[in-house]
Amino acid sequence: MSEIHSPRHVQELLGIDSHTLRKYATLLEGNGYQIHRNHRGHRGYFDKDVTTLRKLIEFIGQEGMSLELSAKAVMSWNSEENESVSSAEEESVQTNLPDKEIQQNHNFDELMERIEHLEQINMDLIKHLKEKAVREAYLEEKINQIVKYVERSEQLLVENSKMMLEETRQQIAAAQQKKWWKWWK
Repeated sequence: MSEIHSPRHVQELLGIDSHTLRKYATLLEGNGYQIHRNHRGHRGYFDKDVTTLRKLIEFIGQEGMSLELSAKAVMSWNSEENESVSSAEEESVQTNLPDKEIQQNHNFDELMERIEHLEQINMDLIKHLKEKAVREAYLEEKINQIVKYVERSEQLLVENSKMMLEETRQQIAAAQQKKWWKWWK
């Protein structure tokens, strides 16, 4: 059995702070990943957990990958790793069987499952990208509306300034003009 690492040691190994480690562990647990907990409920990390967290950080670092999508990708990667280990064990048992057709059918079924799983991940990513495109289009439209509003406000401000300037000029001209009843002065 491998050694259990403390959260502090895992933080040092991964170069992250305690808050980030807790957030990542909670995210993985929310997606079905099991992290060891002691009798007090504190987490302890095996080597496989550290590897999984490294993979999560790697996925998060990729452009366009949210935390949730990264967690799903890590869970997919983790299940594929576990399947490859278990299938390798099964293959060693099946090599004793003389019937190669069973092995080929098993390999074909395994490949089909992986293909279906990858297609589902692709569909999720496409859905996410479409939602992102809709959000961006909505935000772009809002920005255009704000820009038009600001331009119109600036135009009205300039027009009001010109009108006030003209009124002031007219008032000054009227004040300087002699009134007809004051013609003798």
